[in-house]
Amino acid sequence: MKKILALLTALMFTFTLVGCSSTETKKDEPKEQTTAQEQNKESVELNVSAAASLKDALEEINTNYEKETGNKITLNLASSGKLVQQISEGAPADLFISASNAKMKELVEKGNIEESAVSTLLENDLVMIVPKDAKEKVEKIEDLENIDGKIAIGEVETVPAGKYAKDSLTSLGLWDKIQDKIVYAKDVRAVLSYVEQGEVVAGFVYNSDATVAENSQIAQVVPADSHKPIVYPIAVLKESPNAETAKSYEDFLKTEESKKIFEKFGFKVPTK
Repeated sequence: MKKILALLTALMFTFTLVGCSSTETKKDEPKEQTTAQEQNKESVELNVSAAASLKDALEEINTNYEKETGNKITLNLASSGKLVQQISEGAPADLFISASNAKMKELVEKGNIEESAVSTLLENDLVMIVPKDAKEKVEKIEDLENIDGKIAIGEVETVPAGKYAKDSLTSLGLWDKIQDKIVYAKDVRAVLSYVEQGEVVAGFVYNSDATVAENSQIAQVVPADSHKPIVYPIAVLKESPNAETAKSYEDFLKTEESKKIFEKFGFKVPTK
């Protein structure tokens, strides 16, 4: 009889342990779900205003960033001058990447960005591109004086590439001679489009734009000493509601992985 009672006691103890273990497991499950929900709530959507020439490189980098962090990047691409106007008028922006120091300086002077927050992300070259099947052969910049077709550059006041192009053509003594042939575009990608579609015989874009061209090619790299250095400054906006995350994204753009992507698309990464 004693043996039977001992056996029953042991079985009851075993069932009690199993029941407790099952209860603990069920209690733990909601905690795991809550943690996942909390992590999801912590994801941030960043508004990034960037020069149009950065389109392809940033889209690839952003895919990597979103996959790694769970955050989302809303990319606003336009000419640097247009972006400055939008930000000045209150458009949402956490981070600004300009294609010129001058446009970044405008936001510093307006109080939207702290000067100490600005750093140089990239550099670039200006190139003259021509349609691959062009009837008029334009092999060097000097040829522009003797052609009948139109030449595309960005709007000088709002598109840094347009300002660089005008400065170069002026420095080379050609601006006054070809000014009546100039067609102005809203941004550097519009210039690329004009050339790609054969609407103009030549256009001035960045080397990075030429890397994604399909129906045009580089005729000449514009002499670097004919215009100011082409740099891309970057900075977090002073009033960004996500300043810490925006700075983290800025750091991500400066990682070795991101640098390789920028270089693949024709940009130069500063060595300093």
